[in-house]
Amino acid sequence: MVAARTFFARMNEGRRGWMTEGQLIQGCKQFFTSNDFEQLEENKVFDQGERIFNSLLVGSKTGNDKEAIATYFKPKIDRHDISLFGSLESMLYDVLDNYDSMNLMLVTDSLSYVSMTKVEELSVALQNLMDEGMFLLFLNERSGYAVFDEFSKLTAPIQVPD
Repeated sequence: MVAARTFFARMNEGRRGWMTEGQLIQGCKQFFTSNDFEQLEENKVFDQGERIFNSLLVGSKTGNDKEAIATYFKPKIDRHDISLFGSLESMLYDVLDNYDSMNLMLVTDSLSYVSMTKVEELSVALQNLMDEGMFLLFLNERSGYAVFDEFSKLTAPIQVPD
């Protein structure tokens, strides 16, 4: 077990810049395929519910464990991005209410970790969304990732394989 701050410091070690949206999409594709999401769909439009939005990538499991995750990509999240969470809330409720076995995942650069856990407005908004079921995926440019399904796990010690 390693402290979350230490884990992210190692994950971001030597990084000079933020990932682009294209890099995040490629990293998310790798994440999906390595976690048995066999079917990937790009540019899926979600038009049921109150809000129409486009998910750049949707990963789906097939067979008995039908599960799908729509993604929202935001490469850089800083203290000024509080309005983003209002939009994510609308998307999350539309996905949960109108699509079977579907969830929403925010995908961002692992450099966003500090602002998302240290800026109180962001962390409270993020906690509320994760309590409702949103997933959070941090990526770095070296094919590393960290996925969270509960806000409390963001600051808890992380088990790292030897």
